[in-house]
Amino acid sequence: MKVCLVMAGDEEGGLEKHFVELSNRLSKHMHVSVIAHPKYKDRFVDTASFYAIDLSKSRKNVWILFKLYYTIKSINPDIVHAHANKAVSMIATIKPFLPSSIKTIASLHSQKRNVSSYEKFDYVIGVSKRVLESLKLDAKRVVYNGVSSNYQHISPIDMSKFFETNLGFCICSVGRLEEVKNFALLIDACIDAKVNLVLVGDGSLYDTLQKQINSKQANSTIKLLGYRDDSVSIIASADVFVISSHREGMPYVLIESLLSKVPVISTDVSDMKYILPTEFVVPVDDKEVLTNAIIELKNNYTEKLNQYKNSFEFAKKHFSQDAMIEGVMSVYDEVMSR
Repeated sequence: MKVCLVMAGDEEGGLEKHFVELSNRLSKHMHVSVIAHPKYKDRFVDTASFYAIDLSKSRKNVWILFKLYYTIKSINPDIVHAHANKAVSMIATIKPFLPSSIKTIASLHSQKRNVSSYEKFDYVIGVSKRVLESLKLDAKRVVYNGVSSNYQHISPIDMSKFFETNLGFCICSVGRLEEVKNFALLIDACIDAKVNLVLVGDGSLYDTLQKQINSKQANSTIKLLGYRDDSVSIIASADVFVISSHREGMPYVLIESLLSKVPVISTDVSDMKYILPTEFVVPVDDKEVLTNAIIELKNNYTEKLNQYKNSFEFAKKHFSQDAMIEGVMSVYDEVMSR
């Protein structure tokens, strides 16, 4: 089987991580070609054929669309697998001109108001149940993101080194410092709950969030650490991980936390209501409820930790890279058998 995977972004996040890991693992089982931004070339194994195209420009750029069409036609794959909105839109545009023998699969990584481009594909893979809810297509399936690391053997970090005062109950969150992550609300909730917070990540709101921390005189308990390559160790060393986002697909930080057996409090995004204890899935943008959930877990930590046993087991079963590869290959086989 020949598969061509396409990604249009040029950022650094869960989507890019998923795309690289999926492509590399699939190349052990089939002939894989990858079309992506030139910056990612060195991240793929030798068994994956890499085609550098900068698709980060306008999705309506005729020259870019022609180059994408020409490259796919020259590869002549059995399946084109597009990842995320922009790549899906571009493949949907050129699909009528591709040979009819080529099957098309789209991966939906986050909730979208307009999913019309996805409905032009032969099959859609969703990273959660929620992202697929609005899709008017029978040929769809959830395949959760998976990771390969052994999270039981991660070296812990001394979290006290981030704080000038004695370390108390410590919350961790990791992500792009952008509006969608709603970190401003998380900062206020942690101040109200009187807990420490380490926030890992870069983004356009770094200065804004730091000013918020300064204005609340919370520099001794709230720390912005910027980008770090040891974020998994930081997650594993925290008492609790919090996701405060307005929306999510299936965040890798949830997977990393649960596999590290760190309890998670999250807003009601993605499939959290199926994965986490109900009382620790809180409404989006509700500081009071989030604050109370943090306080409840802090004050009854040992008791509440027992409620996460099913969550930890769910993660172990569904969030492995083997389970992800098996799910995607099963979709490929189903599409090719039609």
